[in-house]
Amino acid sequence: MTKTKLPFTTPMVFGHRGYSSLEPENTLPAFLLCIEKHIPGVELDVQVCKTGELVVVHDANMKRVSGRDSLVSDLTFEELRSLDVGKKHQVPLLSELFESCKDKLYYDIELKVPGLHDGGLSEKTWQTIKAFGLEERCMVSSFNPFALRRFNKISKGSLPTAVIFDESPSVPKIFHHGWGRHIAQSSYLKPPLAQLDEAFVRKFTQQRGYQICTWTVDDLQEGRRALDLGALILISNDPALLLPLIP
Repeated sequence: MTKTKLPFTTPMVFGHRGYSSLEPENTLPAFLLCIEKHIPGVELDVQVCKTGELVVVHDANMKRVSGRDSLVSDLTFEELRSLDVGKKHQVPLLSELFESCKDKLYYDIELKVPGLHDGGLSEKTWQTIKAFGLEERCMVSSFNPFALRRFNKISKGSLPTAVIFDESPSVPKIFHHGWGRHIAQSSYLKPPLAQLDEAFVRKFTQQRGYQICTWTVDDLQEGRRALDLGALILISNDPALLLPLIP
């Protein structure tokens, strides 16, 4: 399978869950604010709710963002829509995000899949991207290499995809340093900022040709360091802060 590269070669700043330092994360206002502030791309999270809709929300449980202690997978879309996720904003559909922002942004879509079965998430994500004609504007990533492998198979490798990883206890130790790329057949990598150093770049970029997207960069000095190391995407909660670093 051909590994599709990112659709740009100039470094870019992406808003983490939209412009999440100023608006509630993963809401339409957070994404629209990125357009207003001339941020070229956004990172976002997608899941499938109980009734099958593709919703943009990070946590498996809605308690942190809405106060309701319920799993996304146990809630109907109508129930999700009734929740206030900050400033009286609602959980959007991926289709609503695309309808609102169209090709004014690049989209780094993270598949949130806890196990081996994705409940149709990969298929629905691919079909939604195609329905809006945004293949040239989307990339897909996941901590779950099996979900990413499934997406690559369904999409026939049409989009750039990245395995995400870090050294947190929630990530199996075998996947702490990007080994999941072999399962996922990913074309770029998403290490946390703390794991991005000269040794990492030498191993993965210089020797193996992977492009690098790093997260979460909320400091100018760290942003400059990441760009000097060759990162192509900086994901930030305050993306406008980093715009002066971009040529």
